[in-house]
Amino acid sequence: MRHITTRLLTGTALMALASAPAFAQEVFPDPAPGADVVVIDQVILGNVFADMNVVIADTEPNASASAIATGNISTAESIDNDIDFDGVQQQDGTVSASTSLTGGSVYGGGNGASSETTAYGNSATTSTSNGSTFHYITQTSNNDVSADSTTNLLVVDGVSANTTAAANVSQNHNVNGENRGFQTQTGNANVSATTTGTFDTVTDFAALGSVATGNSHLATGSTTTSFTGAVQTMADGTSVSAQADATVAYANNVAASASAAGNSTEVDNEWGFATLGRDGSEVFQYNGAAVDADSAVTLTNWTGPSGSTSYGVGNSALISNIGSDTGLYAVQNNQGQVSATASFNGGVSPDGSVGYASATAIGNAATAALCRTCGPDTTLYGSTQQRNDGNIVASGTVNSGLGGYASGAANAIGNSSTYQSTAANQ
Repeated sequence: MRHITTRLLTGTALMALASAPAFAQEVFPDPAPGADVVVIDQVILGNVFADMNVVIADTEPNASASAIATGNISTAESIDNDIDFDGVQQQDGTVSASTSLTGGSVYGGGNGASSETTAYGNSATTSTSNGSTFHYITQTSNNDVSADSTTNLLVVDGVSANTTAAANVSQNHNVNGENRGFQTQTGNANVSATTTGTFDTVTDFAALGSVATGNSHLATGSTTTSFTGAVQTMADGTSVSAQADATVAYANNVAASASAAGNSTEVDNEWGFATLGRDGSEVFQYNGAAVDADSAVTLTNWTGPSGSTSYGVGNSALISNIGSDTGLYAVQNNQGQVSATASFNGGVSPDGSVGYASATAIGNAATAALCRTCGPDTTLYGSTQQRNDGNIVASGTVNSGLGGYASGAANAIGNSSTYQSTAANQ
């Protein structure tokens, strides 16, 4: 039989959670004798850097730039069989990705202008269809991870820029079978994602987004039984920051968004029992990083709804399921300051469009959602223990000029725990 044991070394910051249950030894069934077995051990000591610069000399119907940098990456897939995946990853060098898309104009019936910029310290993914996924991952990020995107053009029909950075990423997916996954993720360095866009004219839309996460886990399943556990730690003194800025002289439908999280674990399942953590072996998240999400939109003349949104969270645990029993058991401890800032500055709006800014900052967030499609006997259950010692700050600014409508919202929450069970017709 397989045994997974996790031991936590507690310091001053963790002593406040001394009453939390111990992380119990997990006993999982073995994969089938004929399972595909994958064992990965990866260490990156040098730096990893991806850089793409695209220059538009005059006018093009479409243009794109892409850069992906990953310290360690492993992927395993099995069809019509079980997969037993054991991975250890350690990133000691810096990891950075950058793109720039600059010059003239991109318009005239093409696909517009776009950029994708991604930097991961460690990344591990498993997937199975018609079988079982046994996914056991240990990831450590010991150096900075950053992604940076710059778009500077004259006239564009439509433009999108997506920038993503994470220290550790673990994903496991299953269709028509079973998910069993456990990950231990540790971040000991800074993570940042930055997106900047400057344009003279945007005729259709502009969407700029940055996402920065210290430790990230996602499990998905369809017609799947899912058991998932995680221990996620972002060290004291580190930082996780996301920034998105858009500046346009003549604009239509411009949006900038920034999202930053110290630790994030998510299960998205349907048509099968699913639990994130278990009673006596809860998901554990500790964030000591300063988390900052900052978005800004500045327009001189504008039409169409435009604005900025920012979201920052120290620890996030989320499970959603359709049609079967669902559980969430989590212990969350946030020690870092969480800040979310959003601003909109708009000049003249001939059509009286909405200019908005929305900022949300949360220390700890735990959410379980069940849709009882299969009948009244499905049940939602679990427990959450949350402690927040960091400052939580949400702030926004909206300045709307002639003809525009201004809308702003700022929400700051220390701890949030939500368990929701709804029928299909509700």
